[in-house]
Amino acid sequence: MKARLILLSTMSIVTLAAAAACGAAAVRSASTAGHAGAFSGAASVPAAPPTAANGEASSAGSLTFGAPTSASSSGTTGSSASLSADTSAGDIVVGSPGADVARSVTAAYTVPAGTFLASFDTVIAEGVALDGYVISSQTSPNAKGRIVSGQVTLAIPTASMASLLNDLPSDFVASSINFSSLDDTNSIVDLNARLTSAQAHLTALQALLAKATTLDDITTLEQQIEDVETSIDTDQGQLNSLTQAVTYATATVQLRERGAVTVAVHVSTGPSVGSGVSKGWNNALLILTVALEVLVTAVPALVLLLIGWLVWRTRRRHITPAPHADATA
Repeated sequence: MKARLILLSTMSIVTLAAAAACGAAAVRSASTAGHAGAFSGAASVPAAPPTAANGEASSAGSLTFGAPTSASSSGTTGSSASLSADTSAGDIVVGSPGADVARSVTAAYTVPAGTFLASFDTVIAEGVALDGYVISSQTSPNAKGRIVSGQVTLAIPTASMASLLNDLPSDFVASSINFSSLDDTNSIVDLNARLTSAQAHLTALQALLAKATTLDDITTLEQQIEDVETSIDTDQGQLNSLTQAVTYATATVQLRERGAVTVAVHVSTGPSVGSGVSKGWNNALLILTVALEVLVTAVPALVLLLIGWLVWRTRRRHITPAPHADATA
């Protein structure tokens, strides 16, 4: 009986040991498969970073997520590279602050060496394609005389300001992008009110002029009408200028080839043969002009002196007695 119990106990222990070994092997297999699936999923679809107890994203979780994503053997781009790609492709949003707000932007970019002129033309072409036009431009050469930097100022529809920046080539590396706004709402409202009042005043004056009968009334009304029309033209010009500034944003794009060094354009100010001849000719003309002025000024005086001298000679002849002939014996 005791031997039978010992045999049954031994068989139970062996059975439990075998089951435990099989279970451990199954757990290791499942764990390996789980880790592989998690790594594959992280490479293909970025998982959300762990969230702390207070609902804010954990910085440690972000760092843990970024490492396997960028090190993925499948070649999937990491989150930082994706952000750079989105920025170069163009995700700049400027918003719409209001209908009467003037907008402007100054953006500086570096471009690959040897591509300044092509990049410069690209910026202008992008602005023109957005129904804009060139206001001004300026370029600078390097020591060898090749243009390597410059800027162009464009007027483009305000709604297309972000599109201009977003459509620039991907090899444009932004150094700075500065926006500014100027709210002209009060000025535009004031000018519109003044124009409405001045137009009503002009209509009333024209009605009075049509009924005027005296010369004084007509003259006074015409002068008042002229003053009001001048005021209307001035206010309308200011309103047109503000409307233009609101409708078209000013975009200044500065470009420079990477690694390029510009030099100041030297303008010679020293003396030269051409400048000496030109200066001598100008001096001769100046002397001739002065001589002619002196002559023209002296002619009336000379005429008066000549007339006086002739009068004096004539009177002297009449006053002086003629000599008497000697008497003869």
